[in-house]
Amino acid sequence: MDLFAEELDKLNDKEELERMKHRLFMEKVGIQSERAQLEKELAELVRMKKETAGERKQLSREKRQLSMEMGRLKEEVEFERKRLKEDERMLDKKQKLIEHSYSLLDADRKKISEDTRRLEREWSDLHRATANSRKKEVYATGLFFRGVNNQVALKKRYKELMKIYHPDNICGDQEILIKINEEYEELRYRFGNVGKEA
Repeated sequence: MDLFAEELDKLNDKEELERMKHRLFMEKVGIQSERAQLEKELAELVRMKKETAGERKQLSREKRQLSMEMGRLKEEVEFERKRLKEDERMLDKKQKLIEHSYSLLDADRKKISEDTRRLEREWSDLHRATANSRKKEVYATGLFFRGVNNQVALKKRYKELMKIYHPDNICGDQEILIKINEEYEELRYRFGNVGKEA
């Protein structure tokens, strides 16, 4: 300010004073313009500060939401891990059970195979033995007359079967009766009684 006062004292003529006024006016206009620009920038900074604060709040909310979502996802992942481990244990148990079942089936298959071979041998032996006995005596081999070896036994069995399976009886069955008659006629022929009635 002292420097300005000294310069003002040095000014003697009016023209220099006018120039100084003009220069001061221009500086004042420049300062006002700068002040307006600074106020505008300050308003912009205040607005940006508010926006930043709003964005910060929004980010804080989003961070909390993300944190909650992450917690929920962690719980779900942990639950799924436990469920997966439980499923793996169950699958292991099922696989062991299946392996055990296969081993039992394999053992049963071997036993059945051995039983089949044994039965085939027994059947072969039985077949040979019955072939030898058939040469000696004729036996009935039908389902209803099994073990019958003569005409008297054949007639007796036929009468018993008629009592049981005749259609007038409670247990009667027409189809079974037809099969009994067919087998009876065949055996009657085999026993040498063709033409005779029972």
